[in-house]
Amino acid sequence: MAHVTAIWDAAWGRSKWAGLLLGVTAAMAGTQGVFCAAPVGCPGAELAAGRLAPPPRPVLVDAVHANDLSPYGLRAGEHDYHRLHGYRRALEYLAYRGVPVEYHRQGKIDSRRLGSCGLLFINLVSAERPPFLVGEIEAIRRFVAEGGALLVITDHTNVYYHAYRLMPLLEQLGLESFTDAACDVPPWTLGAGSGWIAVERLADHPVTRGLQCIALQTGGCVDPRWAVAWTSEHSWADAWTVPRFGENAVPGFCGNFRRDPGERPGPLGVVLARTFGRGRIVVTGDHNMFGDVFLLYADNYRLWLQAVAWLLDAPALADSGPFRQWKSPRLLLYEDYRRAAWGADDGGGCHFAFVLLGRHFWTFANSRLEEPSDLIVFADNDRRLPESQLQATLAHLRHGKNILVLNAEHVAGDASVLLGQVLGALGLGWPARTPRTELLTLAVPGGGTIGVLSTEVPIDNTTIARPEQLPNPRQAEREHLLLRAVRALLPGGAKQ
Repeated sequence: MAHVTAIWDAAWGRSKWAGLLLGVTAAMAGTQGVFCAAPVGCPGAELAAGRLAPPPRPVLVDAVHANDLSPYGLRAGEHDYHRLHGYRRALEYLAYRGVPVEYHRQGKIDSRRLGSCGLLFINLVSAERPPFLVGEIEAIRRFVAEGGALLVITDHTNVYYHAYRLMPLLEQLGLESFTDAACDVPPWTLGAGSGWIAVERLADHPVTRGLQCIALQTGGCVDPRWAVAWTSEHSWADAWTVPRFGENAVPGFCGNFRRDPGERPGPLGVVLARTFGRGRIVVTGDHNMFGDVFLLYADNYRLWLQAVAWLLDAPALADSGPFRQWKSPRLLLYEDYRRAAWGADDGGGCHFAFVLLGRHFWTFANSRLEEPSDLIVFADNDRRLPESQLQATLAHLRHGKNILVLNAEHVAGDASVLLGQVLGALGLGWPARTPRTELLTLAVPGGGTIGVLSTEVPIDNTTIARPEQLPNPRQAEREHLLLRAVRALLPGGAKQ
């Protein structure tokens, strides 16, 4: 495995970047590394079954101006923030579909190097990496204008000085850059803060068409002239805060997350897509949305697929079905974005449990209950499902699949909560005398099983360790309890 240089481990808790690529090796040849092996856990014995035909031209990952941590990612035992949020899954899937992924690791990016690729991928650049030289900027501009594609990942404010590093390049591409964070208000916020947000204003564009919601973990703004995703009209561009000469500041350079006089009001563009000459450009305003931790939240993975498909002019890559079926078993964590649980990192949320489950299973968090999964998990019982989602849940159970409800205060008899709603629709009641076990279960005649973890064993951000921390004994016990419950309800039960 090629040596990877990590970016700053800043004390600031929401810095950006990461990435061991399980089942994939990086072959070094001169200035590039290439994904050259099939990923672990793919359904079917033949990798070729998922390949695009004909294969697109290669994606070239810029590992000179940005830190490449794609060999790492979300897996058991990994707690470094930057590695956790690496693009292992996003890039590994492209390799699975037969899209060549190459790495430019040293030297200048010039026309000769760009001539063999179809898409240049510039991830979040950082101040300790080399800057873009005048010749490189001109080579990239010419590459795109003559029919190439460019994907640029930016972030909030001027984190790691990325905005200033990118400004000369973006200016040559006719794009404006910004140094603020996109903040919003409830119900578009995921939890108590204003930086983790749900974005539901989406254009009818190949990059965003058919998406319901994408989510950012403190992201930034893009040029609104070509925006295809916007925050709400109640949002604002939170200005960055930095002392003169940058003294006594960590490289996050956040603002105060409060609306101040003079800050730009929303809606704010957070993803853009435009043509430039004969080429195409996509710029996103958040690094975390495609990282391993958050890629499977909401429609972030669909945005990744559709953006790369449009850039490479490979429409088949936009199909999200093969991605969802790529690995198993598949968990679907139900999320109502207007009342987020799996996306909320405050005390009442379950984001840490979402990350924990993502270490062990192919775990999605969204509201698309109609899509096939091996187990549906609800973060709590204190909700009622819309009729279409109730019917999707019932269909899941009638097909012999199981559901798990966490933090259930009432098991039966109350039609105002989820369990009462589901049981009532099935014509069932919970047994009056229930044995005291950590996982309560009720078999649906001719169908699956309903599992319940009561409020006596709460699962939330107060009982599960932060992804960046090792669990203490009490947290480890609660994590094992959740994992046991999930495994017991997956196909094959305790064999998982």
